Amino acid sequence: MTETKDNIELNDDMDQRFENLSAYALGALDDAEARAAVEHLIERFPEVQAEYEELSEVTDYLAMSVPPVEPPAHLKANLLKMIEKESAPSLVQLKAAEYAARGSLRAPWWQRAFQSGLATSAAAAVLVLVVAGVLGYQNNQLGNEIDSLRSDLTAETVLVTNLQSELSTTMTDSETKVASMKSEMEVMEDEFGATNEMVVHQEEMVSELATANNALRQALSDNNRLMYVAMKEGYQVESWLASNTQQVTATEPAASGLIAVRVVGNEAVFQVHGLPQPQPGHAYTLWLMGNGNPTPVAQFEVSEIGSANIAFLLPNPLQFYSSVRVTQEQVNQIGNDPSGTMVLSAETN
Repeated sequence: MTETKDNIELNDDMDQRFENLSAYALGALDDAEARAAVEHLIERFPEVQAEYEELSEVTDYLAMSVPPVEPPAHLKANLLKMIEKESAPSLVQLKAAEYAARGSLRAPWWQRAFQSGLATSAAAAVLVLVVAGVLGYQNNQLGNEIDSLRSDLTAETVLVTNLQSELSTTMTDSETKVASMKSEMEVMEDEFGATNEMVVHQEEMVSELATANNALRQALSDNNRLMYVAMKEGYQVESWLASNTQQVTATEPAASGLIAVRVVGNEAVFQVHGLPQPQPGHAYTLWLMGNGNPTPVAQFEVSEIGSANIAFLLPNPLQFYSSVRVTQEQVNQIGNDPSGTMVLSAETN
């Protein structure tokens, strides 16, 4: 399409309006009259205000994205040399001018900036160098961070592999220990079962022995009566002694005894069975009570089944005494009166 004279004049006006707008947005416009002219254009033309707002937003992003970096000492000298050498329009300027001549009023901001002559200003050079430096610095930093992350990931992978190996070893050892403990528990259960059977068998044996012991004591009691019968021609039973203890159970009958006296003379026999073993340091003592002071007849011990057979001489006929007693006294320390626990007693009359 052929451009008319009006279009060209309009583009010239637009170029004049946008000529210092980029420098103004960057804060690089030092001339007071130029700044006042740009501000007048921003207030007058909506498209200029819109373009200024877009440039301000971009410059804000650039300011926020650039970390504070101290420029090198030779930067200013290099920039001044570059500006002096920039005498002819660059390729970018030519392309921007050609694009604007074709009637484009909303070209990209960077093209309009170069078109307005920003590339020939010191501010444009600073902007390009700073952006390029920042991007390069950020790329280097990003590369270093990626390498560091890769190194950390490799170390973490090795650590995880080692932990998996240790966990596998621990699991294997635990399973082995559990299997061993299970086997030992089975053996212990078998042994406990056998021990329990032995205990039950022993309890049965103890019960049987208790029954046999009771039967034996009963047989001894019967034997005492048989001995009395056998001695009937020469002896006569004068007294039956009964137990004075209350701790009597079905498996342990009460103790009992008898005194048989010879028909002619003062010879007597004392028989007893079912007595428990006396306390340590003590022995059983037979007493004749009445007819004056108590008379200790004999001190004796009993067998494992609690029986004894003692022959003694009566100091006086048995009918002279009121009772007969059996007590526990200290060995060889019999006093004038019975002082220990009485276990058997009987009246003589």
